[in-house]
Amino acid sequence: MNSPDDEDVVFVDVVLLRVAPDGHTIAVGDDDVVIDLTASDPPPAHTLQTLLDASVQLAAPGELPSAVVRAIAATPVPQLFRRCPWLHKHRVLLLAQDRCAVGGSVLVYHDQRGLHLEEAAPAPPADEVGAASFDLLSRPWIPVVGLDGQARLMGLEDVIAAAHTIRRLAAETPTMTAALHRLLLAVFHRAYGPPSEADWGRLWAAKQFPADALRTYLDRHRHRFDLFHPRLPFMQCADLVTLAPATAAKLVSYRAVGNNVTLFDHTTSADQVTLSAPEAARWLVALQAFDPGGMKTPYEKDKSSERAPCNWFGVVLVEGSTLKETLLLNALIYRPEGEKPAMTTPQDAPVWEQEAGPSPRPDKRTARGWTDLLTWPSRRVLLSAAGSGQDTLVDGVVITPGTRLDARLADEEMMAAFRKPRDAKGRFKRDAPLLGVRLHPLRGIWRHSVELLLTDLWEEGKNRQRPGTLDQIADLAERRYLPDDTVYTLRVFGQRLDAKASVVETWLEEEIPAPVALLRARDESLGAIIGCAITLADEAGSALRALRSGYHHEFRDNSVADIDGLYWPRLSQPFGTFLIEVGDARNAGRSEAPATRAWGRHVTELALVAVARWVAGSPAEGRAMAALGKHHGLFRTRLTVAEHRFHAQLAAYCNGAEDTDA
Repeated sequence: MNSPDDEDVVFVDVVLLRVAPDGHTIAVGDDDVVIDLTASDPPPAHTLQTLLDASVQLAAPGELPSAVVRAIAATPVPQLFRRCPWLHKHRVLLLAQDRCAVGGSVLVYHDQRGLHLEEAAPAPPADEVGAASFDLLSRPWIPVVGLDGQARLMGLEDVIAAAHTIRRLAAETPTMTAALHRLLLAVFHRAYGPPSEADWGRLWAAKQFPADALRTYLDRHRHRFDLFHPRLPFMQCADLVTLAPATAAKLVSYRAVGNNVTLFDHTTSADQVTLSAPEAARWLVALQAFDPGGMKTPYEKDKSSERAPCNWFGVVLVEGSTLKETLLLNALIYRPEGEKPAMTTPQDAPVWEQEAGPSPRPDKRTARGWTDLLTWPSRRVLLSAAGSGQDTLVDGVVITPGTRLDARLADEEMMAAFRKPRDAKGRFKRDAPLLGVRLHPLRGIWRHSVELLLTDLWEEGKNRQRPGTLDQIADLAERRYLPDDTVYTLRVFGQRLDAKASVVETWLEEEIPAPVALLRARDESLGAIIGCAITLADEAGSALRALRSGYHHEFRDNSVADIDGLYWPRLSQPFGTFLIEVGDARNAGRSEAPATRAWGRHVTELALVAVARWVAGSPAEGRAMAALGKHHGLFRTRLTVAEHRFHAQLAAYCNGAEDTDA
């Protein structure tokens, strides 16, 4: 509370808690009492005394920066404290490995020294004095949402060490969130492997990731995670220092710069743009994974650049209940000396393990393995820093063509689904390569559920391929590491580029449920059931478009509204329910028929509602209204035929007898 004599002085009482090795929350100074901050009843007497013993009072101004104290004071009082008269004004600092990021700083707790700011890094050599520095391992820059629902920034090391306390990453854009997950996975693989399913199982069973293995790995490469290192800046090329930097807005794909149109942004290319070090770091990681193609600043002569690899597919992430689960669900068995995962060689390494920085000249090569691909250097970049210490800003950037990927992505990319294109008659093109499944701005990713979820049993002449991570989850469930009745979430990230693949038009993020029972399925009937369900939705959508185009063709009425937007977006949620119900039926040995009937009803009802809304918004009168009625009748006929065909086809694929009470 504020002092009556000086309103600028702030006091806040704080309870210091630790995350124990087993994942439980304990008080500093007493590791015997487990603290449940979500409990609604006040703590019992012995727990209360433990919490009071672990409390300190912070003041601003004082030994800690005022911004830190005020940030702590602004946090909510935990549920456990609210009905306790001794604690109802106390806040909490939750320490992971005795460290906590708050108010743009990192606090460290020591049993003798108490709570203090993290000490500055050792002084740089004389020729580097005054250089900017931003340690990505300890300084907060990665946006996360904790299990308490609070959003915060954390350093890379703390994100992995405290992953069991984090719900998910949530960055400014879907593409940035996807790129940050790929970065974390590369660090995770190099620190933990895991080299076998047994090692994966031990990590899954543990409350949190072992701190020693992570610290040992990061300590070997700590100097490579400095965003402004004078010789080896993170994910950058120091040799670009000879080129004049452009505006920092070039890092941010929604900013209006050069040919980039102002779809998201109302600034102009003449505006001065500066980014904080955390912002610049996030955009740098996203740029390497998702930068569009087109002309870049040449280092010598070469201006042309291909789109970064993640533009060729939707990045598929299997999401668990915590970030710890999410990282493990997307972590493949990693043993480079055994060429695991596929196409990974003993020379595999992320960009920060290269002995020297990249050449400024663009090149082309194959990936050395999975972590090399996860951190692919698609651009040569150099940030221009202004200021030093906590006041460092990025006021410019050089971006030149980087390394072109020479690969057949279906052989190497494990976080994407692939499928063969079809011809005009809907048949797979026999000699066509597998192409990445991408997101569509209107039609949901659920329409590719067969490619995303189900294994293709016909290896010869393969027409589809689900993400490699899902193959591993199916294997782990087969060996009882994961229960069959679990339903995970597939979160798919991507962006849409213009026709020249040089400008971002929109970002996309969608999700579908992924029942483990479906991931384990080894029969083609399940693919047929889901395929028929998607076909019904497609045929209903075609009937809707035929209604609109028929009316438009007859009257050349350009004022007719689009009809797709009234139909497609409303199918995603009921289709997710359909997938879960089919998975439950498979897991219990029941017939899938009740789920398919419910889906058929949803499609029909949503199509009819879409037509009703479209007709209500139509300006048709007189003869036009009569014609509209004619086309509406044709639509109803097409919809009825599609629904009857759907149920007739499914009769041959649904397992077992239908439930009598269905």
